Amino acid sequence: MTTVNISQRLKDQGIRITPQRLAVAEVVINSADHPTVREIYTRVREFFPYLTLATVYSSLNILEKAGLVSQLPFQKESRYDSNSSLHLNLVCIECESIVDCDAGSSYLLEIKKKIQESGIFQISYQRFDIYGHCSNCSTFK
Repeated sequence: MTTVNISQRLKDQGIRITPQRLAVAEVVINSADHPTVREIYTRVREFFPYLTLATVYSSLNILEKAGLVSQLPFQKESRYDSNSSLHLNLVCIECESIVDCDAGSSYLLEIKKKIQESGIFQISYQRFDIYGHCSNCSTFK
């Protein structure tokens, strides 16, 4: 997603655009590694040396409410994802990398549909994580 697209999405929702907020959005949206707050802070600080962690947290909160990013809470720390499509998160238990995987999304959609049709549960949101070893770490096992 380009800076123009991000800016337009924020404007459409009446959110004030600041250079720092836009930079935080760009880092998360254009990262495939599901960065932590500390990683986002470090990356954005290269361009805005006076950036504070409070600004990063505030920006992430606003971006999450705007639907541009999602917080993924994990045991050690939260990660951030901009992929809003139905997908799996492949989580490496060795290096803690996270990769989006679209394989099987038709099955996930079917599961979600069956649950909704059953009437036994009202789904608000979903997250599907599969834990194992990534290709880099599995070579060491």
